[in-house]
Amino acid sequence: MSEIQSILDNYQPISLEAMDEVALMERVDEKFTVSLKDTLEVLSKISDKYYCLEIDGKRLFNYQTEYFDNDNKTLFKNHQNGKLNRYKIRFRDYVESKKTFLEVKFKSNKGVTKKTRIRVPFKEKFLNKKNINFLEEQTPYSLKDFEITIKNNFDRITLVNFQTKERVTIDFNLKFSSDNSNKELENICIIEVKREKGNRKSEILSILKHKRIRPTRFSKYTIGSCILNPNLKYNNFKRKLLFINKISKNGIVWN
Repeated sequence: MSEIQSILDNYQPISLEAMDEVALMERVDEKFTVSLKDTLEVLSKISDKYYCLEIDGKRLFNYQTEYFDNDNKTLFKNHQNGKLNRYKIRFRDYVESKKTFLEVKFKSNKGVTKKTRIRVPFKEKFLNKKNINFLEEQTPYSLKDFEITIKNNFDRITLVNFQTKERVTIDFNLKFSSDNSNKELENICIIEVKREKGNRKSEILSILKHKRIRPTRFSKYTIGSCILNPNLKYNNFKRKLLFINKISKNGIVWN
C-alpha cells in the first residue's frame, strides 16, 4: 500500500465534482487482469497523462458490493453462456464518501455498457417498493425471487485522462464472501479502461499493449461466484480461472 501511495503522490488530483464531466454512464470498456508488479510499473509511467481522484486527501478508496441473483442463478448463467444483452444487479457502498447506490449494469450486443442507478441511504440495502420499481423498469425480471448471493470488497484507484473522456479504475485487495465461504485474490489487480465510443486515444492502453498484456474480461460477480461455489458450472471461465490462479500470490484451487 505504501508503494502504491508513493506513486500516486506524483499525480495531479481531481475532485469528485470535476469527474462528473466524465461520468461515462454509457461507454465502451476493456478490462485487464494484471499482477501487482506490472500494475505498479504502469502507474509509474502515466502520472503526467492522468489525474488521480482525491477525496479529503485520500486517493485509495474502499468499495463494498452485494450482488443479486435468483435461485436458478439466471444472471450468472447468462454470463457463463455468453448471452448478449445481459444484466448485473447490485448494491454498492462507496465507503469513504458514505454513499450507497442500487445499480444495474447492462451489456448490449454491440459491446456498449450502460449503467443506471439510484441513490439509497448509506448501507440501507433492502428491496423496498421504490427499489423494486426501479429494478423492474431497468431489467426484464420480476425481482420477487432475487436475493443477495455474494459480496465483495476491494480498494480502488480512479484516474482521469487529461485530454479525452477516459477514466481508468484499478481494483486490488479483492475479497469475496458468501454465507459459507470467504476467498481473497492476492497479487491480482483489475485495470478497467472506460471511454466514449469512438475515442481511440489512450496512453494506458498503449503501455499495456507494449507490455503484451492482453484484455481479459473479469466480472467480479462471476469470478467470485466460481471461486466461492465449486458446484457451479463454469466451463467458459476455466481458462480465465487458470490464468488468475497462475498470477495470484496465494493461488486458488478449483475442483
